[in-house]
Amino acid sequence: MDSWLVLVANGKAGTISALEYSGSRLRPLADNRIGAQGMPLAVAAERGLVFAGTIDPWLIRVLAVDRATGRLTEIHRLPIAGNPVHLALSANGRWLAMASYHDGLGQLCRVEADGVLEPIGEPVRHRNLHSAAITADTRHCYFVSLRDDLVAGYLLDADRGLVPLDPPATAAPAGSGPRHLVFDASQTQLYVNTEYSGEVLRYRRETVSGALELVDRVPNVPGQGLGHSRFGADPRVERLIWGSELRLATAGDRLYSAERTSATITAQPVGPDGSVGSPTASSPVLAQPRGFAVLPDDKLLVASETTARIGLYAPDATGRLKLIQAQPVGAGPVWIGLLPRSTLKKPVQFVDFHRDVDYLVPIEKVGADRRAEILHAAEGDLTAIG
Repeated sequence: MDSWLVLVANGKAGTISALEYSGSRLRPLADNRIGAQGMPLAVAAERGLVFAGTIDPWLIRVLAVDRATGRLTEIHRLPIAGNPVHLALSANGRWLAMASYHDGLGQLCRVEADGVLEPIGEPVRHRNLHSAAITADTRHCYFVSLRDDLVAGYLLDADRGLVPLDPPATAAPAGSGPRHLVFDASQTQLYVNTEYSGEVLRYRRETVSGALELVDRVPNVPGQGLGHSRFGADPRVERLIWGSELRLATAGDRLYSAERTSATITAQPVGPDGSVGSPTASSPVLAQPRGFAVLPDDKLLVASETTARIGLYAPDATGRLKLIQAQPVGAGPVWIGLLPRSTLKKPVQFVDFHRDVDYLVPIEKVGADRRAEILHAAEGDLTAIG
């Protein structure tokens, strides 16, 4: 049976918990003291590297993983110009994008062979940038601005860094508060959840130019009786929408969205054309779900900001979640990373990493045209799980 290493970033504790996931159970392995708070994560599974953003001071730390014990060893640190809230790694592991919400900037770094980070180009700026995503072919990089209600698009240039597309940004509905984003396997559909309005926004993407077109907006917080939120409001006091994260199921046919005030995760079907349907289930989960991950067997791991626990959930045919295990971790868990405990051995097949490297999509689930395009762009650099 496959065994996976689960890494949970505990933002308040300043630690990263390592657990084994095997046989639908979690088992604690190690508690890694990082010594600083914050900690969005990105995982380079094939290289056994973890990138962690920390505050006071602002750094991106590069950590080597011992797959057997879960122990992390810092091998590099890069001072950065803003408080990191989100890290996105490219599919080939060569590029890392950082978004700083509080300081309104985004930065691109090259990941060298030894894991050292080298900033490329100047930072880009929009108010309250919340997340980033790099396309599988590393052609484009996108950032979402919660305050400016937009998705900004950039050409990823090896020498100049982030070069604005034409047009440089695509609007989100005014006051919606776009937060996180995820591509489908074809890279032609971009899904964005909104923190304030409780919606999934679907953008159609042209893969050569990178242009986006908003084609759908579908509610993803059904029947909770929450009001439309706004910048600066306290959603807990006013009972307002407080969206946090979204993920696709491994087959790409279901979209999950988390909302913190009601402590729920909503499931919505995704059609063959990329369209998002009405919610089929809305499940109570541990309090204030921040980050969550979809496991290779389609179970969900959910981080509860306020209870210092993560929950393991199994979905039924409708996407309704059943709690299997609640596992204590450190204070303020905010992010979950995943990598196989065995090393990656086969150097040939292509694997499409979904954003944030929380799960993997096998080659046979990627369309033939898209497969050929990315394999050509990657020049055979990508590897597969053995």
